[in-house]
Amino acid sequence: MDVASQARFVSLKAWRAEVAAHHNLPAFVIFHDSTLRSIALLNPTSADQLSTVSGIGAKKLEAYGDEVLAVIKRSVP
Repeated sequence: MDVASQARFVSLKAWRAEVAAHHNLPAFVIFHDSTLRSIALLNPTSADQLSTVSGIGAKKLEAYGDEVLAVIKRSVP
């Protein structure tokens, strides 16, 4: 994983921890680390690209897609 991907991964994990705490859920229920790693490597810029990641179905895309894309956008300048 390159530096930019690693930065996205760290940002995504921090976001996931906040969401999980807010909903009183274990973090893996939001997304597994492997899914976050795939997102970080792909660096998607659209919901269509995000939907290609294993572990992101229609419900999770609808629930978290915009937030994930926002995290990615602001994670690396």
